[in-house]
Amino acid sequence: MTDPTPFTPNGSDQLAPASAEVTWPEVPTAMLVVHGIGNQLPLETLDQFGRGLIQVYQQEFGESLIVSHHLVDKEDTRGGMWFDNVLRLSRQGKPGFIDLYEYYWAYYSEDKASWRDINGWIQGVVKGARHFYQRNASLGQQYKDKSLFFHSRTGEFSSFRYNLFVSFASKVLLGLDALWRGFLWLITRIPFLGSLADALIRSYSDNAVRGLTNVIGDVVVYNVNDPKSKFYDVKKRIQEGAVKALQYLIEREDSNEKNLPYYPRVVVAGHSLGSQVAYDAINRMNLLVNQGEVKGYRKDGTHKTTGAKLEKQLCGFVTFGSPLDKIMFFLRENVPDEQYLRQQFLDHFNGFKQRDINFGNSNRGNPNYVKTNSSLQRHLEDITWRNYYDGHDYVSGGLDYYHNLTNIDCRFKPSGFIKFTHSDYWTHPPFYRDIIRHFIQ
Repeated sequence: MTDPTPFTPNGSDQLAPASAEVTWPEVPTAMLVVHGIGNQLPLETLDQFGRGLIQVYQQEFGESLIVSHHLVDKEDTRGGMWFDNVLRLSRQGKPGFIDLYEYYWAYYSEDKASWRDINGWIQGVVKGARHFYQRNASLGQQYKDKSLFFHSRTGEFSSFRYNLFVSFASKVLLGLDALWRGFLWLITRIPFLGSLADALIRSYSDNAVRGLTNVIGDVVVYNVNDPKSKFYDVKKRIQEGAVKALQYLIEREDSNEKNLPYYPRVVVAGHSLGSQVAYDAINRMNLLVNQGEVKGYRKDGTHKTTGAKLEKQLCGFVTFGSPLDKIMFFLRENVPDEQYLRQQFLDHFNGFKQRDINFGNSNRGNPNYVKTNSSLQRHLEDITWRNYYDGHDYVSGGLDYYHNLTNIDCRFKPSGFIKFTHSDYWTHPPFYRDIIRHFIQ
């Protein structure tokens, strides 16, 4: 086992109180919101996030707030046009406004993964990760991961508990599926009512199982690393759609001021798995600007007209209910020790705000290691990143595998027997007030 490099944990903050002042933005600002797992519907994310912003702005500015629906035309992959819906928040007599966009990706992964696919993926994660965990268990302790796979007293990672839980869970899923099929077989044996009861129960169960499969399947589909996987193309389509949505906001020009951005400020927000999609989109924007593929920007990340850096325009990243640290630790691609070139290439390619973590393929753990220089520059490292999490949201947590961000514990007060707060962000006014204060005004 190698010892991780010492690090300084990211800073923490509290949500802005209800009395915190909110001012109106002076320039046009775009926000792109990316939804997470679940059976999402088009415009649902825009509606939820938009209502949260409206509630805060109505309290501050009352009737001077104007809410309007706009359409923007975009090219599709077939050479035609389609229309994107935009929620605009503006104020009477003020030049600045907020345009809210959503990136809807649920239809890409819908019905792509079956129970067998999910079980096979889980088994592959367990099998491929055992050696990695044995070698890097101390990382979890150092980064203070609070999931159930770490001992609450010592902070050490328990590979036995992890393997037992994941292996057992996958077996339970298959076992329940077999029991349910047996139950349906017995139902059909009921005289006269059997076939009717079977049809009704099967219809209900198919919908329930389909919904649950799609929720878990989103994680499976988006976290494949093998290009030979049948899900890899789906993952790439999700990523490419997110990049196009973000690139449009960056490249859109002001019709009145030639060669100037229409949105001087762009903020990206991602919930749950959507934070991973959003992260990948920002990371890809850095790769594109390095190659000179972002309209209006040079390869050094400066704007051709204003000279300003890209990170002045793409200025904010909001994650809430984010599993990014858990994905980094539990779902990281397991690269063998001797493949130090491959590991470095992956680190260069996926470098946005990632810490220099010793995962074994380094001069600290591999005597044959040779450092590989990269021409890729990290142009977006100073983007403001605030990560919102809650102790009762077992998906999320503080993020420390990345640097230069602030963790905010929302400290929700859950009600009811099941205290799971993964969706509470959407309806929590202090959450939106905090976002407005740090990203929009």
